[in-house]
Amino acid sequence: MSTKPLSSGDLGALTNGAMAEVWGWVRAKLPAGIEVFDAHAHIGTDVDSRVVTAEDMKERMDAAGVARAIVFPLNDPNARDDFSGPNDVLWNAYEKFPDAFVPFFRLNPHKDYEAEFARCVDRGFLGLKLHPVSQEFELDDERVVRLFEMAAEADIPVLVHAGFAMQRIVEPLMPTIERLPGLRLILGHSAMVEVLAATRAFADHPNILFETSVVKAKDLYVLFNSMDPSRVCFGSDIPYGDLPSTMHAALLAADAAGLSEDELSGVFSRNIRRWFP
Repeated sequence: MSTKPLSSGDLGALTNGAMAEVWGWVRAKLPAGIEVFDAHAHIGTDVDSRVVTAEDMKERMDAAGVARAIVFPLNDPNARDDFSGPNDVLWNAYEKFPDAFVPFFRLNPHKDYEAEFARCVDRGFLGLKLHPVSQEFELDDERVVRLFEMAAEADIPVLVHAGFAMQRIVEPLMPTIERLPGLRLILGHSAMVEVLAATRAFADHPNILFETSVVKAKDLYVLFNSMDPSRVCFGSDIPYGDLPSTMHAALLAADAAGLSEDELSGVFSRNIRRWFP
C-alpha cells in the first residue's frame, strides 16, 4: 500500500492509502459514463513558488478521470504589467493538450490591458480570469467594469475569484450584472463568503454560475439548497485543491441535498460544458 502524498497524477496516490476509501466513494457516486469538467485550475508559476506544468495538470486529470478543465495563469511573479508572459505559457499548454484544456487569460485591471485583451481574444482564448485579492481591486472599480463590458462584447465568460479574503461580492457586482444581462460570469469558490446573499441576488440571472472549488461541504450544502443545481459547476482550484478532495466535498453536499443523478451530471459536466461544446 502506497503511503506517499498525493502527487501530480499519480493514480496510486489517488486510490491507495488514506485516500482509498474516499476515492472509492467518489467513483461510486459519480454518474456512470460522465465526462467530468473541472471549471477552475491553474497552469504556470505563482508568487508562492507553486508550479503546475501542462503535463502535471494533464496527469492529474487523467488519473482522476477528468476529461476537460478550464485553465488560467497563476499569480505569476514574472507577469510584468499585462500578464502577457503567463498568458503565453497558458496558450502553449493549451496547444499541447487542446482537447483537455479550455484556455482563459489573466489580466491586472490596474495596468494597461486593452492590447493584451485584444491579443488574447484574437488568439482564441475562451475566457478571462480576474482575481480581486491578488491584484487588489474592487469589483465595481471603473476599470474592472470596463473589462466586464469588453468580455460581454467579445462574448467570453469571466471567472472571478469570489472566495477567501473577499469582502464585497454581491453589492459591487449587481449594477454590472443588471446592465449586462449577456455577460457570462463564473463565481469562483461559489461566492462562499456571501453564499446566501449571492444565491438570492443572482437567482434570476441565468448567466451566472457558482463554481465549487475548495468550498467546505457544509457551505456547498447551503448552495445546493438555495440555488438551482443547473447553475452550479465543479472546480478543483489545482494546485490549491486536489481532485479527490474537491470532488468528495461537492458530492457529499450534493448527496445530502438530495440531488438526482441528472443534476449531478450537470454539476460535474453539463452545466459548464454548454458554454464550451
